[in-house]
Parts: sequence; structure tokens; C-alpha cells
Amino acid sequence: MKFTKLICATLALTSFAAVADNDALATLALKRANFTLEQAIEKVSNDYPGQIIEFELDDHKGQTSYEIEVINLQKEEKYKLQLSTADGSLLKEKSRSLKIFGLNRLDDDEYQALEELAASEFNLKSTIALLREKYNAELVEFELENEKGITFYKFKLIDQLGRKRVIVDIKTGEMIPVMKH
Repeated sequence: MKFTKLICATLALTSFAAVADNDALATLALKRANFTLEQAIEKVSNDYPGQIIEFELDDHKGQTSYEIEVINLQKEEKYKLQLSTADGSLLKEKSRSLKIFGLNRLDDDEYQALEELAASEFNLKSTIALLREKYNAELVEFELENEKGITFYKFKLIDQLGRKRVIVDIKTGEMIPVMKH
């Protein structure tokens, strides 16, 4: 029993150290970026009409990239893009239809979230700016979600003290920090 607890504790510490290393590297990568997340969102919004549903800092062939997913309901297409943090160049583009054999790939919650986002006055770029200012942190991930009938973006930020998670209601713009357990 003691051996099992020791292994679990070692695995937990190793996982925690790996997450901390990844967060530190993400912070360094963002400090080195010449092309900001805001610029990436602007470029993607202009070149790929639709709703940005997901973002994360990623690697592409040895360089840091912004991975951004966009859904265009009118064209029934989903795009997964990787842009260079160095200059904003498009490193990779993948698209796929939202339909397969005539069936929709989106579940009801995803579809509802996209419809509510399209009907709202939510501004992703200004929300990102507010989050950075309010929490004095770098944004490394976000995702559009719908749970309990509420559509929101879940943001992951990193500052000198570690990770912060904040949800933002797309209807009201209310920012609610997610408490750690």
C-alpha cells in the first residue's frame, strides 16, 4: 500500500513539474513572439469568416505557433489553422466539412453555442485585452463551450504565480475566475 502511494505521489509531482515547465516555456514563447494573438485573431477573422471556437499555443516543426479553430456554419466548414508567432504566416491549414454522410458533426451544445455567439455582441479581441489587463497574465488557451444552457469562453492564462482559469459569459461579458480545488 505504501509503495502504491509513493508511486502516485511521484507521478503527481512529475506531472506538476511537467505542467510548470510547459507554462514557463509558453511564457517565454509569448515574450519572443513578434506577431501577437490579437493580430492572429484579426488575420484569421478576415481570412476565414466564421466563429473562432478554440485557441492554443502550439509547436509546428520546431517553432511556436498559434493554433486556431474556426467554424463557418454557412459554409458548413471547420478550419484548423496554425500561424507563426514570429511573423503571422500560415504554417498549416486543415479544413473539413461539418457534415459526414449527411449528418452533422456538431452536437446540440456546440451548435447552440455557435448560434448564440453569432447572435451576441461579444467581442473576442476586446475580451482578451480586458483579461490581460485585469489579470496581468498571458493568454495561452481558450475554448467556446455551452453547459447548463450557458454559452461561454473558458480562458487559460499564465502569470508569474501560475495558471488562472476564467470563464466569460458571451451574453453579459461577465468574467468569473475558476477556483482551484
